[in-house]
Amino acid sequence: MTFYTYQYLLDHQTQFPYLRIVFIVILATTFIILLSRYFSSKGDIKYKDLAVIVGTLMVLTVAIQFNDYTNFKTTSQQSGQEVSLVKDVAKKLKLQPQKLSVNNLQTGSGDILVRSPKSYYRVIFNNDNSEYVLEKINLRTVDVNVKGD
Repeated sequence: MTFYTYQYLLDHQTQFPYLRIVFIVILATTFIILLSRYFSSKGDIKYKDLAVIVGTLMVLTVAIQFNDYTNFKTTSQQSGQEVSLVKDVAKKLKLQPQKLSVNNLQTGSGDILVRSPKSYYRVIFNNDNSEYVLEKINLRTVDVNVKGD
């Protein structure tokens, strides 16, 4: 069973693929240069064809980036909810959030297990995920992997 530390949740929240944005800027610059060459060389076909190819790559990359951005935004929001849950559970258990780890990166996808230095707890949510109950449990499996240590 894999558990994720509080720091791992914070780090997971801020990862964004900036390299793809740099690639899009390079493609856009190349596209503008090729179009200007096409118009300045009085309709040389090779610049037009290259501009079409680069423009198509740019549109494809922008579409992929937009899709990844919306996925990142959703995941970041859910991870933020998980961070606030860990803070709240730590407050109820009178511990620091850094000492807790959870087995799920997103709230709302079933019961969440919380690992503290002393014990394990299950977080049981109500129907609309606005309230929860902490239940102390004993794990049968001893195979625990903690990411973020």
